[in-house]
Amino acid sequence: MEYYEEIKRKHQQGLLCEEQDNRTLKEIIDLWYQGKGCELVNGEIVKMCLYNIADTLGNIEARKMSPKLYNAYKTSKRLQKINGKRVVADSTLNVYLVQLKSVFNYLINIDEIQYPNPLSKAHRIKTQEPELTYLTAEQIERLLNAIESQMKNKHLLLVTKLCLSTGARWSEIASRKAHHFKNQRVELTKTKGKKIRSIPLDSALYEEARTHLEEHESFQCSLCSFGRALKKANITLPEGEASHVLRHTFASHFMMNKGNIIVLQNILGHADIQLTMKYAKFDLDHFKDAITLNPLSQLARQ
Repeated sequence: MEYYEEIKRKHQQGLLCEEQDNRTLKEIIDLWYQGKGCELVNGEIVKMCLYNIADTLGNIEARKMSPKLYNAYKTSKRLQKINGKRVVADSTLNVYLVQLKSVFNYLINIDEIQYPNPLSKAHRIKTQEPELTYLTAEQIERLLNAIESQMKNKHLLLVTKLCLSTGARWSEIASRKAHHFKNQRVELTKTKGKKIRSIPLDSALYEEARTHLEEHESFQCSLCSFGRALKKANITLPEGEASHVLRHTFASHFMMNKGNIIVLQNILGHADIQLTMKYAKFDLDHFKDAITLNPLSQLARQ
């Protein structure tokens, strides 16, 4: 409330012109957080990351920010290493830039600052598209067998099966209670996109999950236990994949089995279809013309 009263007061007194606006980066980050950032699921974390950028740059006046200054920050972070390994990945630095740009854009849109976004011409680092890893049918069978026969962890087995059956994130399933299972569906709430998704389930899995939660109240397993299950099943994944491989596996097999990309977008809860399009390549018909239209196939026909 104090934030909006402050804006109202400034409108009454006359908005600050660019030359008079000596507010620091942290001050405008605070304004953004009070008006917009606090609405984000990870808003507090984003705020702390932006604070870190401000501290690194000496908490300068916000209007003096520039692509050159951000590039200096970016370079310093890219040089930081621990045991020969980068501390901050390029993809993370790109996220930081988008977040800082959005701070200025938001304050410009509400007439809180009267100068152009100083980072409008700053560019993100071009990164290599990460390998999209998924489990084959044989690996899925090995994983489920390892959990059931070797670890005998019913909680872990059910969470894994539910993730594979719905494409939901690990956290979305691990936090479910019995009341989230109704009408042959699992209801996913408090999602990353802030929209409720209701995903249908096979009747046997639905009853198994609901009965389990009625008895135990919650799923009692962790990502560490899932990591141990992968090792027992002799499955090696790229660093950082872990439980997200279950979501990739669902989406990849969905497209290999001729699923509709728009339906997949809604199941996964992607706001932007471009996020879902990375799975289109798993459609067996995707790029199939490469077989018949390449020059060698043309020569063979002559």
